[in-house]
Amino acid sequence: MFLTPSELETLTGYAQNGRQRRWLDSHQWRYESAANGRVVVSRAYAESRLSGIPQKKEWEPNFDAFKKVA
Repeated sequence: MFLTPSELETLTGYAQNGRQRRWLDSHQWRYESAANGRVVVSRAYAESRLSGIPQKKEWEPNFDAFKKVA
């Protein structure tokens, strides 16, 4: 579900949470902070970023369906 602390260290090259955050921010990665201060990165997100295959977009309404037809 989430990258392990060891995997985060391998990804960022840093063991400290603050440095991991700076690396993730500078590379425009999404992450959350757990209550204990640890960095949390979704495994699915990391796999998507590293593979180059974009994640599926969340559902969006089809606003074109509301356009008036003349």
